[in-house]
Amino acid sequence: MSNTIYDERLALLQAIATDVLGIDKLEPTAKPTADFRIVNIEHLIVALEAAYDAGLVVGRRVAREGNGGAQPTDEVYFP
Repeated sequence: MSNTIYDERLALLQAIATDVLGIDKLEPTAKPTADFRIVNIEHLIVALEAAYDAGLVVGRRVAREGNGGAQPTDEVYFP
């Protein structure tokens, strides 16, 4: 997997984490108070559904176009 595709996927996961879970960074800080979150189960469900839906979109695109599935995060919609 190329770094570009990895970076795009990480950006998408970051967008879901920020928009749905209110988590600003997905990087560990080694500080338990900053690295651990209490997450509402309903928000977790929405975040998992968004990631799953994004995977479906990328899968369809790869099957159709065969381009590795890279896409900007603004092409994937989630609640």
